[in-house]
Amino acid sequence: ELPFDDSSLDMVYMVTVLPEIPDQSRALQQVKRVLKPGEFLAVTELFPDPDYPWKSTTIKLGKAAGFEVDEVVGNFFSYTVRFRKP
Repeated sequence: ELPFDDSSLDMVYMVTVLPEIPDQSRALQQVKRVLKPGEFLAVTELFPDPDYPWKSTTIKLGKAAGFEVDEVVGNFFSYTVRFRKP
């Protein structure tokens, strides 16, 4: 449970953290709950991380949580997926 009110944040930025969370789906639902409509979740992953997920995996998780992909930048070694809360 994130300690923020519903629709109270303009952005959430995760850097090499999503794969470390045991229940990623629940975590993303909490992020969606606290983001204002139309605002962003950015997920950055770096290849040296031992829990590095493929870009497609991160996109799949975000979409399953109800986010829309807004932009994807980077390459295999470092990427950021920016999602928008509808």
